[in-house]
Amino acid sequence: MPKLKIISYNQKSPKIFEKEKKKISRATGNNDIHHIGSTAVPGLGGKGIVDIMIGLKNWKEAESIIEKLKAIGFRHSHPKEQGRIFLSEHRGPTPDNIHLHIVKKNSKQYQELLAFRDYLRKNKKEIKKFFKLKQEWLKKAKGDRFKYNNLKEKYVKEVLKKTLI
Repeated sequence: MPKLKIISYNQKSPKIFEKEKKKISRATGNNDIHHIGSTAVPGLGGKGIVDIMIGLKNWKEAESIIEKLKAIGFRHSHPKEQGRIFLSEHRGPTPDNIHLHIVKKNSKQYQELLAFRDYLRKNKKEIKKFFKLKQEWLKKAKGDRFKYNNLKEKYVKEVLKKTLI
């Protein structure tokens, strides 16, 4: 796996999301599709990956949704976790790689992903702070994704405490 890099915000990310949302919605019939992660927060740099969350009303439909997503180019790249399925569409070193996070609608993960995104969107100072922290964590982790994510986790939990009170 290539080393992690943190890049500046890509202003094309919202358009990439909208294009992918239409494609996913057509293929799955699901319209509970949200842009999450750093590319969903104007001005926030990150890994440059467009993260998309799909909320399922019924977890039993997950297998069917996965098959429909695979048919349009997504591949299952991580084992299923409790309450979350992760798929990706890797297009090489481009700014439009896509990660899908399939979760149960209104679950804790669903609520936290939206709350974190919305908090950052409303707090410009927090965007600058978070981007600076990301750069520091990247140095400490020496480009290792696992170490980087562990460093970031504490900050995310602190923000969620503020948002979900």
